[in-house]
Amino acid sequence: MPYFTYDHIRFYYEDDGGDGEPFIFLHGLGGDVNQTFGLMKQTDHIRRISIDFRGHGKTVAFGHADDFSFKQFAEDVMALTKYLHISQFSIGGISTGAGVSLHLALRYPDSVKKLILSRPAWEDKPQEKLVREAFAKIHDVLQDTDTLTAQNRYENSEIYKTMSSLSSYAGESLLGQFKYPYVKETSMKFVKLPMDCPNTDREAWKNLKLPTLILASQLDPIHPYAYGLLLSEYIPNAQFIEITSKTLSNEQHNHDSYKAIDSFLNER
Repeated sequence: MPYFTYDHIRFYYEDDGGDGEPFIFLHGLGGDVNQTFGLMKQTDHIRRISIDFRGHGKTVAFGHADDFSFKQFAEDVMALTKYLHISQFSIGGISTGAGVSLHLALRYPDSVKKLILSRPAWEDKPQEKLVREAFAKIHDVLQDTDTLTAQNRYENSEIYKTMSSLSSYAGESLLGQFKYPYVKETSMKFVKLPMDCPNTDREAWKNLKLPTLILASQLDPIHPYAYGLLLSEYIPNAQFIEITSKTLSNEQHNHDSYKAIDSFLNER
């Protein structure tokens, strides 16, 4: 299994070693490389690379709770590029991964060729109060009991019922967090990341001169459609594509996402 060490943490990553242009694709909160490699299948002219963020997947260690931040995650990704001897690359992500990609593109513009923001879940401020509460509740119920009991408590909580009523997929996604074997040990990520943001000034988005693709869908309170539109209004010449909501069809959502990303990365 491929690992590299940075900041005293052993990070798991995947690299298909293709001959094409490097594309670093980053997963969402509570996800791992299976999410990104599952969506972005092996493709000619693209070298797929992904990493399990600290406190996610096979990268169980995370350092300090404050290291659950967009700044730190971006630095972890840059450490991987140095380890792989990659100086320029395209980068993209889903949800939290989109936020990390945005942060990284703003800080390291000379390194990034293309930017992909799929289902962005942040503006230039922390997530909405309802979403923050939904994630923080996961941390809360895990503190003094076993995972199964905590999941049952969560499923019976008012915040879960509210989120599930807004979107069946949102409810499934939140409950899915309890499947991670180390969810209790890493649960501070559900408090820290929703309170953080990729950057604090949307005017800075106007400085992004690189080709950018933004994907968004309806019926998704965790990843509001309006966030994608807002980003597309500020990032010069950004392409905006509406994709099928996971609430309607997960299969079609993945098909739409792959088709849009593949086409964008192969544009000359």
